[in-house]
Amino acid sequence: MLEQIISLARNLLTADRKIRSFVDGLVDQVLNANPSGKILIFSEYRATQEYIANALRDRFGQNSVALIHGSMSHEQRALSISHFETTGQFLISTEAGGEGINLQRNCHIMVNFDLPWNPMRLVQRVGRLYRYGQKRKVIVFNIHTPQTLDTDIIQMLYTRIGQVVKDMAALGGEYHSGLEDEIMGELADLLDVENILESATEVGIVRTEERINEALEKARESVAKQRELFEHFSGFNPEETKGEFKLNRNHVKAFVLGMCNQLGIEVVEETHKGAVFQLKFPDELRERLGLKVTYLKVTFEHEHANQATKAIMMDFETTFFRFLVQEAKNLQFDGLLASINGLQGEALFTAMLRWQNDQGRRMRQEFTATLVNSAGQVAINTSAMSDWLLQPALDEDKIGSKDIAKKLLQTAVAAMEMRLAKVANDDLHPENRQLINSAWINTEQVCQSNPQMVIT
Repeated sequence: MLEQIISLARNLLTADRKIRSFVDGLVDQVLNANPSGKILIFSEYRATQEYIANALRDRFGQNSVALIHGSMSHEQRALSISHFETTGQFLISTEAGGEGINLQRNCHIMVNFDLPWNPMRLVQRVGRLYRYGQKRKVIVFNIHTPQTLDTDIIQMLYTRIGQVVKDMAALGGEYHSGLEDEIMGELADLLDVENILESATEVGIVRTEERINEALEKARESVAKQRELFEHFSGFNPEETKGEFKLNRNHVKAFVLGMCNQLGIEVVEETHKGAVFQLKFPDELRERLGLKVTYLKVTFEHEHANQATKAIMMDFETTFFRFLVQEAKNLQFDGLLASINGLQGEALFTAMLRWQNDQGRRMRQEFTATLVNSAGQVAINTSAMSDWLLQPALDEDKIGSKDIAKKLLQTAVAAMEMRLAKVANDDLHPENRQLINSAWINTEQVCQSNPQMVIT
């Protein structure tokens, strides 16, 4: 029986009406209307993904298709997206691979080659294109074969979505009868593709200031309602995030370039108005990293991490960035004391503060940088400290007394305990504080922009 089923499956591959309708019908009509158009395609399974890719490559060329799936690395996904947005025409993604990708800049047409059982996954798929910055009407096509499992899935999805719409109507007092079709898209077996594409071009998306303001007001109301729910059910405190340390991509850039200087990696060229850096690696370090090339381009801005620049995005998922972090953590200071300038106060202490729930599970942690002086004044996570991290550190020779150091540490620890208590609530309890490092501050040289220290 199994052999007979396998034989039937093989025969289907030679006369697959679904793939032929997709390639010869839907895709042909889309590209006839716009030869440079791009299509995002979703499939449930890796095998189906490769099957679709081979059909498209045979028809439109090997370089026309890019793939995304869950087993790809961050760098591989970025390269696939870049290829799709520049020279490619088709991006085929599995469900796992499609999480977190934003393609609204160059694409507005999506095809579900097979449908998920969960209607919310349909919404998540559409969200790859229907985002802020999308200038065209998003069109979704669903490929299905009548009188098969596809039909059963479609009927089930309509039933579930219909129930959701009715529930929403009960809450909001309004019933939107077309919402099911908006979520489901168009069934490719029953439609006039050319007519749909033409009407979408005519309609477009007009974003007037009035509509944007209306949307923002609704968003504010939603946030207020959400906070009310959190406050009632889980003790959420919207003020708890105040006072957190502020970091941005400029800090990542300062860290990477600083570590390059420490490790003898030379910055040989800056292009794209300082957004792309070409690095030259010494032979010893290149061997440690397993690099086959001496030069590597990096960037700290997503828009420049593409096929044109061939630059790697420096973020927390990049292998090279993780290597630099590990190198920094491995540095040995052999008991030497750190003495720095450019900050106000007598000493700097950094630490990780952590909170847990009633079951002992860690729920929150944050980094703190605390500046203290002998008068007991404290400043935590100041903007001056954040600015200071953007500049190359300079060594100083000042070493204070051990007795003063103990008092300054006690002051800093007391401030950290206050922060732990301030953020805590009925569902969030202080877990611990972990001191990371400390430094004496040369009080003769301070940042001119640094405000006077205040007790916080």
